[in-house]
Amino acid sequence: MHKQGLNMLGLYNRFHPELEGKGLGLHLSKTQIETLGGTIRIEREVDRGSTVVVSLPILTTNQA
Repeated sequence: MHKQGLNMLGLYNRFHPELEGKGLGLHLSKTQIETLGGTIRIEREVDRGSTVVVSLPILTTNQA
């Protein structure tokens, strides 16, 4: 996490080559969340795992 930082959300980034995947999931999620006016961040603790935190704005009926 210290080396990669927000690059974890980049296109085609994979950090466990032994696992199947294309490196698209977090990037596509980030793009859609930001399009909706939200944010995404990753919190990581060594030997405990990672948490992906997504924040989206709440729209009122006047904004819709």
